[in-house]
Amino acid sequence: MTQDDVYNETCGTEPMRYLATKPVMIVTTRHASGIVNAGVFGAYTNLSPTQVGVAVSAGGHTYANIIRSGEFVINVPGADLVKALAVIADKIPETRSEVEEAGLTIKDGIAVETPSIAECQAAVEFVFDRELPIGHHNFVIGKVVGGWIRRAVLDDDGRINIFKARVMKDFKYPKPLYVLPGEVIEG
Repeated sequence: MTQDDVYNETCGTEPMRYLATKPVMIVTTRHASGIVNAGVFGAYTNLSPTQVGVAVSAGGHTYANIIRSGEFVINVPGADLVKALAVIADKIPETRSEVEEAGLTIKDGIAVETPSIAECQAAVEFVFDRELPIGHHNFVIGKVVGGWIRRAVLDDDGRINIFKARVMKDFKYPKPLYVLPGEVIEG
């Protein structure tokens, strides 16, 4: 099986459709030394068809890397990565990669230099647009430039199928408690 058989890669704004479900996510960035940094986040905000906002700790590696490099990637893990999330969420020094510590594989970026995580169900690449300081966090706004999704979890409408992807939602922090969608109610 080739990479072309596994991933649907694209540049532009189409990858925003992969974030329609607001799943638990892993944000990857690259440190100035080249080490890939990863952090677990529980939410983002869709701001427009091309932009998202993420509250990032102003003193953390993720924030510093976004501001320095001008880019970041939102990775959408499936339930099979729940153990990896615990490793990534641990306090790992910036001299070591959370991705490597979790035993995961980096996948080269499509439209950015920052890699994604190959074992995830989808990844959406962003360039930094602007930020808004809010308390101990900064609301970082990114503009989509590319991304990928596993073909096996792509719905006919171009969105991620949350059931096939087994994406997790609503976690209890700091205790690692995740919820898988199990019932759909039509209104």
